Amino acid sequence: MKIATAPCNWNNGDIPDFRPYTDHARMMDEMVEAGYTATEWGPGMPDDPAVVREETAARGLSMVGAFVRLGYRDRDAWDEADAAALAVAERVKAAGGSILVAAELGDDRRDAEAGHVDESRGLTDEQWRNLAEGLAHLADLLEPMGMKVVLHNHVGTYVETAAETRRFLEETDPAKVGWCLDVGHLKYGGGDALDFLPEFGDRVAHVHLKDVDPDVLARAKAEQWSFGDALRGIIFPELGDGMVPIPEIVADLEKRGYDGWYVLEQDTTHKAPAEAAAINLRYVRELGF
Repeated sequence: MKIATAPCNWNNGDIPDFRPYTDHARMMDEMVEAGYTATEWGPGMPDDPAVVREETAARGLSMVGAFVRLGYRDRDAWDEADAAALAVAERVKAAGGSILVAAELGDDRRDAEAGHVDESRGLTDEQWRNLAEGLAHLADLLEPMGMKVVLHNHVGTYVETAAETRRFLEETDPAKVGWCLDVGHLKYGGGDALDFLPEFGDRVAHVHLKDVDPDVLARAKAEQWSFGDALRGIIFPELGDGMVPIPEIVADLEKRGYDGWYVLEQDTTHKAPAEAAAINLRYVRELGF
């Protein structure tokens, strides 16, 4: 298994006031102390890829990829989406990474509906076509760079629910657009990875492993929490402490020969970030794959 961590464990960009940001040098030191040898790019890291490459190399860390939200659902926003995507892709490539983890842009309404979506107010057929064609277009832009685009099913966006995730997989070109399977976001959005893997397991090109606290999820739905509310409520606990069948998911992926990254994310935690990161790594290693 190729296992990586992510800066959101320390510095969450969705709710940056959750805790003071950890300086990038200390964050990287704590990644290594927790047992990791690879990371995604993220909040708190320097903008200069040369600095990031130097700092990661000095600690024996390799760069995997980076996350970006993109608005390809509307054709007139493609130029803006291209610029945002290429800016991140160029930095990641220069720092040694090869994966652009893209999420649909979402909006304030979708963020407020996270986990309790009104699907009748989702993307139109035209917007679905735009999104699929936009991602294929982006793949063509990234291909000469040796970069791959993977779409992250993400709460607070228009690719959140099981039905929306399925439509993304059916609408997009598997030769160009991979799937970043985030097992926690899929469960939060009402789906289950084990329902998708028999049909779509070969589309998985990147994995974000996280768990979901069933009690927090139930409260988030009952009280109509936003995504930010749920993050503050620690909807994603340490791996093994929630309702996501992580051992079964990993076993399925390993059986089918998945050779991509497993990124262990802890978006928010009341523990010290390094402690949570170490707990998650220990949990995955104890699975025995």
